[in-house]
Amino acid sequence: MLSGQEIARALQGSWMLLRNRPEGMRGFDLSIEGFWRSFAVVFLLVPLFVVSSLAERKLLLDETDFLPAGAFWLAQFTSLGLDWVALPLLLAGLAKPLGISAGYVPFIVARNWTSLLAALPYVFVGLLYLAGLIAPGIMVLLSLVTLIVVIWYRFIIARVALQASMSMTIGVVILDIILSLLIGELAGRIWGL
Repeated sequence: MLSGQEIARALQGSWMLLRNRPEGMRGFDLSIEGFWRSFAVVFLLVPLFVVSSLAERKLLLDETDFLPAGAFWLAQFTSLGLDWVALPLLLAGLAKPLGISAGYVPFIVARNWTSLLAALPYVFVGLLYLAGLIAPGIMVLLSLVTLIVVIWYRFIIARVALQASMSMTIGVVILDIILSLLIGELAGRIWGL
């Protein structure tokens, strides 16, 4: 399992990467064991995900008359689970043909760990909205601004960890975004949302 020391070190590395400091990669355990352990970060992410999802649900309820709670939460957690493993699985098969095999493990480890830091602005915006301190339109606007920052963060992570060309780095980030959107849409359709 994840130790407090490993979590602290990885969060410090995540913060350094956010500030575009490549030495932040030293904060992660880039071994094969560290690779597998990094998937356990999803358990740390769940509480943050729940807060953001509560805000999203409130926003949807403000705009629609009916939103089945069971279907909403099934779709949210299905989406989280599939999104958590889809890119790593897809890149596992594509890493060698794309020439990014050497950076695959560091990239996935960094991607998993930095998800905690990337989720925090969404949680902050969600809490403001849930508390009634900001209007729905402001929440959407702040969420879009956060999304742009997170995409930039994902670009930095991919560039540093993969040590790939600019076009390959951009391609991986776009693939990540498209997969997330498709998974979210698919999960919603499966559960009737």
